Amino acid sequence: MDTVIKEVAEEGKRLIDRAWLGELTRDQAVHMFVQFGDGLVRYDTALDIIDDGVERLAANARRLRVLRWCAALEVPMFGAFTLLALLLGDYTTAVLSVLFLLILQVVHRKFLPYPLPVRHHPSE
Repeated sequence: MDTVIKEVAEEGKRLIDRAWLGELTRDQAVHMFVQFGDGLVRYDTALDIIDDGVERLAANARRLRVLRWCAALEVPMFGAFTLLALLLGDYTTAVLSVLFLLILQVVHRKFLPYPLPVRHHPSE
């Protein structure tokens, strides 16, 4: 029984990925998940699983795009501040620029919360 549940869960992950990539519509993914589950997964449960999975992938993609832009812009900007401060002999500003850059890198990588899945309210 554990093997069957594991296979259904893996198929659900594949269907979520395909729905997020646009290969399947939401309804197609839910229908295929219910069919694959063959009685283990009800339609409402499959709908919640697919919706939550697609929303989580979308939220993580947005988060990673923001992190990519931050990483691309922060290092050159604070590096330029540091170099300018060193050239002008303002060592306090140079140290603060490097410190602020390090703090921002830690915040971006460690302290951002992972988004919670969106709860789907069953339709009446």
